[in-house]
Amino acid sequence: MFLFGKIKTYIIGALALALPIIYAMGKVMGAAKEKNKIIKDELQASEKANDFYKAMAEDEEDAITDRPSLIKRLRGNGL
Repeated sequence: MFLFGKIKTYIIGALALALPIIYAMGKVMGAAKEKNKIIKDELQASEKANDFYKAMAEDEEDAITDRPSLIKRLRGNGL
C-alpha cells in the first residue's frame, strides 16, 4: 500500500509541475495563431484594395475630355 501511495504522490506532483508549463505553451501557441489570423486578414484586405485600385486605373484610361463622355461614363458606371 505504501508503494502505490508514493507512486500516486509522484504522479500528482509531476502533473502539478507540468500544468503551468502546458498552460504557458497553450497561451504562446494561441497568440501565434491569432497573430497569423490577423496577418492573413490584413493581406486579404490589402489584396482587395489593390484589385479595387487596378479596376479604377482601368476605368481611368479613357480620359474625360468633354461633357458628353462624362455623362456617358456616369450613366454606364455610376459614380
